[in-house]
Parts: sequence; C-alpha cells; structure tokens
Amino acid sequence: MLVPMSESSASCRRLSALFAASGVTLMVLLRVHPHEELHAFSDLVAFEMSHRLINALVHGGAIALFLLLLAGHVALARIINSASLSVTLAVTAFGAGCVFMMASLVLDGFVTPALALQYRAAQDFTVQHSIEALVRFCGTNIRVLMPMALLALAASALAWCVPMVRAGGRSRLAGAVSGVIGAMVGLMMSAAAPPIGDHAVTASLFLIALWHFALALAPFKADAPVAS
Repeated sequence: MLVPMSESSASCRRLSALFAASGVTLMVLLRVHPHEELHAFSDLVAFEMSHRLINALVHGGAIALFLLLLAGHVALARIINSASLSVTLAVTAFGAGCVFMMASLVLDGFVTPALALQYRAAQDFTVQHSIEALVRFCGTNIRVLMPMALLALAASALAWCVPMVRAGGRSRLAGAVSGVIGAMVGLMMSAAAPPIGDHAVTASLFLIALWHFALALAPFKADAPVAS
C-alpha cells in the first residue's frame, strides 16, 4: 500500500533527528577519545591498560553510531525514492566506509587493549615479543583501514551531493555542503603525510559530523509515494 503523507513527514523528522543526534554524538566521542604522545612500546602498554574502559566505551559507541547512520542513509535513499546511480553509489560507499571503520574501531578499541593486557601478564620474553609484534600489526592495520573508511565516506558525501542539489531549495545547500565536505575529506586523506595523519583523521571525522548536521537540515521530500 502507499505510505500516507503524514507518516512520510514523520519519517523525515525522525531521520533529521537521527542525523543531528549522530553529529552531536560523534563530536562528543571525538572529544572524550583519549590522546597521548607515545614513544616507547612500554608507554603504549601502560596507556592501553589505564584507558581500557574509556576506549571500550568510545569505540563501542562509535560502532553503534555508524550502524545507526548506515540505517539512516538507507532510509534517506528510500525517502528520496530514487533509483539513480548517484543514490546507489552514495549508500554503497557509506556501507563500505562503515565496514572499514568498524574493523579499525574493533582493532583499536578492543583487540589492542586485550593484547596489552596479555603482554603485561606474560612472563616469557618470547611470548612478549610475539604479542608486541601482534600489537604493531594491529597498529598498521588501523593506519590503513581508517583512511580507507574516510575515503569511502567522502565518496558517499560526494555522491549524495547530486540528488540533493537537484532537489532544490534548502536541499541544494545541504548538497553543496555535502560535496565540499566530501572533497575536503578526500583531499586530506589522500595528501596527509604520516606525521600529521592523526590530526587529519580527527579533522575528517569532525567534518563527517558536520556533514550529518547538513543532512539533518535538508527538507527531505520523496519523488513519489513509497510502496510497501
């Protein structure tokens, strides 16, 4: 049957609230995420041991947040009710970004602290060296997965730009913001050198939060009634 206009409007309001709340939540998670300059491996172990709880909360919360955002992007595609290639690319790219992001978050927030705990408990130097190698391997994976995630999210922002600009009105402004943010994140992730990589990642995540504020302000309108 066809979805009534009142129900469609309510869905749009809920989606806007989801995007706005997600933007706020992401900024809060970025603010409380523990940061510290680490030089020796022993410093890393001590840091992970002392921040285990907050790391689990921040990274677990981020995983839940990106799952909700993925659902929100799928819902946005249904509300727009467009079969255009740009909408399909936008949702697919966002889903790919979520996969890479969650893999990075699991390694950073759960696997690395667990390995640090095992390292502290190990008595055998051979076991400690093996665990240290695993921790460094996790770090390498995180430094690869996070830029891949942000590049995929940037591609999604660029793809969403097209249907929003075509919609006109305030959606056109949201589409322009989406395109600018996608381009900025893509350039930062492509050009950032390793010494400033962490700052580029933080700035990119902040821009992703701003992008969802822009989506929250867009007056979503379906092109046609949605069948169910």
